[in-house]
Amino acid sequence: MPDIDSPFQFLLLVGIFVFWSLAYVLIIWKGFRDRTCGIPFAALCANLMWEFIYLFVFPHGWLRDLGTAIWLALDLVILYLFLRYTKNGLWASNRFKAIVLSFSLLLAFLLQVGFSLDFDDAAGIYTGFGINLMMSLLFVRMVLTQSTTGQSVLIGYAKMLGTFCASLVYYRLNPDDFLLNVLYVSILLLDLIYIYLLSKRSHTT
Repeated sequence: MPDIDSPFQFLLLVGIFVFWSLAYVLIIWKGFRDRTCGIPFAALCANLMWEFIYLFVFPHGWLRDLGTAIWLALDLVILYLFLRYTKNGLWASNRFKAIVLSFSLLLAFLLQVGFSLDFDDAAGIYTGFGINLMMSLLFVRMVLTQSTTGQSVLIGYAKMLGTFCASLVYYRLNPDDFLLNVLYVSILLLDLIYIYLLSKRSHTT
């Protein structure tokens, strides 16, 4: 967890936790209301393993670990939504669902641990923003190819603001990191596109 060297840094860290927690809670609320899972499957598996890895494999002190534990608990509820309500096509088979889910979680675990070890990313910064980029891309794809059930503009804003706070935190720590800068800008643009597309669809339905 980055050192808290100023009130602004503290507010940014609080913003990360509050806005991302709000995004998870809204996804869960919409999921139960619309009887669906509002996070794409690949992003859900990657998120679950990120939280598991950086809570149990590479812990970072009680404060960050507490926030990560809360996010993991919320993600487990979202996993329950996936298991309960995703029944279209091959997903109707519980056997298929169990096999694909187990393989995907294992793959996400191995890839993230491997990246963290080989690229000295025990804090999960690059993996975290990489997953965030994947989620933003999949959210845009979701709003373009699926119905808007399980989605809301508020979820988009909460995710965007939480990630924007995180981007500012790590930009202040390392402003010359080219890859992270690309990730910050790409995620922000994709989140804005998602909010715009979802708002447009919501107004036409």
